[in-house]
Amino acid sequence: MTHTLLDQPPAGWFPLDVMKASDGRKWDWCVLMVDVHPDELKHCHCRTAFLYVHPDDYKPDGARTAQEAWVRVPGKHRNKDAAWDALHKIISKPGH
Repeated sequence: MTHTLLDQPPAGWFPLDVMKASDGRKWDWCVLMVDVHPDELKHCHCRTAFLYVHPDDYKPDGARTAQEAWVRVPGKHRNKDAAWDALHKIISKPGH
């Protein structure tokens, strides 16, 4: 399964988790983002994001499929917390 990395987070989407983009470069990070509020994921079909919902709570109703995107976190960050901070600065700007 291949994933496409976007350079900009989609406006209005929600971050679920930040993780290293690859094994090769230790300072490159990406974020999994979804187009529904994380509390509503339990009602949506998901490709990857369902892993962030407790199995007892995951009951998709079939009416909604959550859109997912992997987004690069720009810059070099030594740890996950620094990458989260950089992401929050980006999505807190107007238009996101």
